[in-house]
Amino acid sequence: MGKLKGKRIVLTKSLRERDDIRELLLKEGAEVLEIPLIEVSWEVDEDKRKEVLDGIARYAWIAFTSVNGVKYFFKTFFNSFSDIRSLGPARIACVGNQTAQEVDEYHLEIDVVPEVSTGVGLAEALIETESLPSDYVLWVCGDKPNKEAVDLLEGKGEAILDVFKVYKSEMRDLSNDAVVADFCDNGADAIFFASPSAAESFVKQAGSLQLAKGAQAPKTVSIGPVTSEGMKAKGIPLDKECKSPNPNDVVDAFVSLLS
Repeated sequence: MGKLKGKRIVLTKSLRERDDIRELLLKEGAEVLEIPLIEVSWEVDEDKRKEVLDGIARYAWIAFTSVNGVKYFFKTFFNSFSDIRSLGPARIACVGNQTAQEVDEYHLEIDVVPEVSTGVGLAEALIETESLPSDYVLWVCGDKPNKEAVDLLEGKGEAILDVFKVYKSEMRDLSNDAVVADFCDNGADAIFFASPSAAESFVKQAGSLQLAKGAQAPKTVSIGPVTSEGMKAKGIPLDKECKSPNPNDVVDAFVSLLS
């Protein structure tokens, strides 16, 4: 019998067809409600695209900060090139294992995955290679880059940094979502926040997420300290913070909270 059998858990992040957190929760017997609060779409500034791709071979490192960063970077890349070898000699860094799995699809060797799967953790891991001073680094991200990580790379790391934004995140309209209606009618045991943007969207769309009388109010789980701070800033109570963004640690947080 799974450790989460009979527990209803809401995942607020955008899910891929194969999502490790969802699959592990299901394996533990949980009922998973998928309510993505953020909608992600491809968006690239044309001048920046040309600048980056025209000089793609100059980068010593390409750092991917998310699964979506990988997806939309290569969408952009293959609109200009037909051969992966056009990527040049850059070494590859990924913020975490799921991002690394996405890069694996392109049969590229991954040189750095930090122990702490955050933007700052990735920046610190790159700095620890002692290879950055005066080298070009391409930081692939969405429209809200991690300023602390960027400052670390340019300051302590002495890197020549290009921030390449390849997607944007917007609030997702929840007004006609059947899963949202189920959540409002019945509630859940726990709700999972994977980004400060999701926390912000949750608060701004509180009217669409209002629980009915008698519905179970969920406890909250944060993927990590940055998201926890974002939740606190928006007035969302925090019941549990994951040890790390690793899917096994996320599931362990739910087990610890709900068992």
